[in-house]
Amino acid sequence: MKKRIILIVIITLVGLALDQASKYWARDTLMGKPKIVLIDGYLDFEYHENPGSAFGLLGSVPGARFILIGIGIIALFFMWRLVRDVPRQQRTADIAYALIAGGAIGNVLDRILIGRVVDFVVMHFHRKYIWPAYNVADVALVIGVIMMMLVIGRKPEEPIRKKSRRRKKKR
Repeated sequence: MKKRIILIVIITLVGLALDQASKYWARDTLMGKPKIVLIDGYLDFEYHENPGSAFGLLGSVPGARFILIGIGIIALFFMWRLVRDVPRQQRTADIAYALIAGGAIGNVLDRILIGRVVDFVVMHFHRKYIWPAYNVADVALVIGVIMMMLVIGRKPEEPIRKKSRRRKKKR
């Protein structure tokens, strides 16, 4: 059990550190400045602040910041309960939970510290069809949820066993 927890904590902390470092970079490099074009017509770095949840939902609701902080903390609690109940051999599930936890903590931390989430990755098709801006925490959350959906209900991963090299002797 200790190795599982250590793995989950390390992945969570690495994801959180990458998220917070990238948001610090975005605030320092992009806030109030022109966007950085990565792939012309498709992908840019552009500073945005999201006071709501995914796609800006609840952004104009009074007290949304506190509602979303509460939802994030409750979700982390339930995620931890799920981690405890998953069979020990589900390493993929452990990684999925860690990614989700790192992403959720990153966005909750933004809401606590600055009142909104910093987003800076913008995908689009020649600025006509624009996907809402997102960040590293959002990527971790999406990958974690996809991984979790792939492993829920699956049998635990079988440990790899060494095959016996002994051969039966002929009589």
